Amino acid sequence: MPYSDDEQTPLRRPSHTFLDQPIGSFKGPNSLHNFASSFTRAQIFSASKLDNDIHKKRSFFTSPSEGSYLNGEDDEHLYDADLMVPSSRGERLSVVFPDISHRNQIFMNEQISPHGSNDVFYADDYNAGYRSRHNSVYTNAIPVGKKLYPSKSFASIRSAISAVTTASQFNLKQIEDKDGHVITVVSGQSTAPQTVFNSINVLIGVGLLALPVGIMKAGWVFGIPLLVACGLTTFWTATLLSRTMDTDPTIMTYADLGYAAYGSYAKLIISFLFSIDLLGAGVALVVLLSDSLFALLGDDTVWTKTNFKLVSFLILTPFTFMPLPVLSIFSLFGIMATVSITCLVFILGFLKQDAPGSLLSMMPTNLWPQSTPDLLLSIGILMAPFGGHAIFPNLKSDMRHPYKFAKTLIPTYATSLITDMSMGILGFLMFGRYCNNEITNNILFTAGYPSWCYPLISGLICLVPLAKTPLNAKPIISTLDVLFGIDNVREGNYFKNWIFSLSRFTVRIGVNATFVALAILFPEFDRVIGILGASICFTICIILPCLFYLKICGNDIGAFERLLIRVAILISTVLAVIGTWAVLQF
Repeated sequence: MPYSDDEQTPLRRPSHTFLDQPIGSFKGPNSLHNFASSFTRAQIFSASKLDNDIHKKRSFFTSPSEGSYLNGEDDEHLYDADLMVPSSRGERLSVVFPDISHRNQIFMNEQISPHGSNDVFYADDYNAGYRSRHNSVYTNAIPVGKKLYPSKSFASIRSAISAVTTASQFNLKQIEDKDGHVITVVSGQSTAPQTVFNSINVLIGVGLLALPVGIMKAGWVFGIPLLVACGLTTFWTATLLSRTMDTDPTIMTYADLGYAAYGSYAKLIISFLFSIDLLGAGVALVVLLSDSLFALLGDDTVWTKTNFKLVSFLILTPFTFMPLPVLSIFSLFGIMATVSITCLVFILGFLKQDAPGSLLSMMPTNLWPQSTPDLLLSIGILMAPFGGHAIFPNLKSDMRHPYKFAKTLIPTYATSLITDMSMGILGFLMFGRYCNNEITNNILFTAGYPSWCYPLISGLICLVPLAKTPLNAKPIISTLDVLFGIDNVREGNYFKNWIFSLSRFTVRIGVNATFVALAILFPEFDRVIGILGASICFTICIILPCLFYLKICGNDIGAFERLLIRVAILISTVLAVIGTWAVLQF
């Protein structure tokens, strides 16, 4: 039996059997628990897209010139306390780990309690969050098998367990940048399968619901090739982002890439584009929710689509006040709902015998676009489902082996492209020229399906905005909190605290009210998706990645590749301009 350091007290090991283990606690890097942690981190990245400080080189951490931590003088400058995401209990990393570079001394007491105290947690749990990295300049690995006691700075075992939970979310390491400075960054924990899962979740969204109308507007001749071209081109530019990040291991976010390439002005432009993207996504989700409720319960007299948009405000606003870990769970439900809708559309196509809405008796379709405006409108719709580049740098930096990220893009885009093509083709065959807005709206307004499918589809559609709208609102809310100086409640003055709390409440109400107001002004789902695809996705997913690659990796690019990239920038710019103009004009 192993003994403690004093060779007197035997080490007590917990007695566990398989039945004692909770679901998801199975060991291994791809355990259910690690998958859940990786998914939660991905949702946190999505909720932290906006960077409020455009003059700072790195989004999460300060540069060497902004702090004195290189000499160990001030560990609190290892990260940006305003941008570092909260833990599961709401503490920021600076609260949970006030002295990161000495975290072993904070948490570990190697003297074993002679009384067998239960107020301990084990290194196996702690090491789930803090693993040694072979490429780390500095790391603190905790010996496996040692019992860990909460330090005096923690009031109870509950705080210690909270620290373990937080550690399982984010890990820090120190690396040397290309200038020889030691920089603290987030150390990756996700495996390749987890990254594929998170990347697919980013790409498969509500934009695929408008693909049938996009193919209808473009016709078979232009629609399918354009959809495939958008998928393959964004796959290529995602690999360019990965290669650009390889030049500097301290680059963690899309904003970091912008700063590394063109400085603070690029970071400002990126923040603006992300804000428009988040705003448009919120509007699309409100339209989706109201359309679904109207199709199931509405009429043209009292319960109009506008009234259901106001109802959507009452439904969605409370979710904005929920903590991020809870929203992450809802987000998973939203992803499951989106996949279920895709499968359900396929099933319903074979359950209905007669057109429209049947795959057994398909509607007539068109080879060519019915008009030039229709073709131009389809550009943004067919591009919209591939807008995941804003989060890809975060997902790569969160990998245990970031060099595998480019390989994970292959199954990610293969799955996404097959799913998108299936939804677009099946929906077009089912409804032909009657495709309108989102495919689910066509189904809800078409008689002849089994009675159970209508409330089921409506319920699944309603679940998607409930899951995704608060996450889209989070970055905007955080930015407004910082802008108005209400990001932290002050201590010592009850009146000021009340004012700050009221202001924070007003910001959250205002963001949701803005979503609803814009949804009333722009009530057509396919047009909202179209303008996001044309104006935002072309810029974020093709134009900017190409520009970053040319700027940062220019010395390593051959003449042919340079020409190819410039042609891609030119074509994408033209398509973005005419696609946006078409949505606004027609």
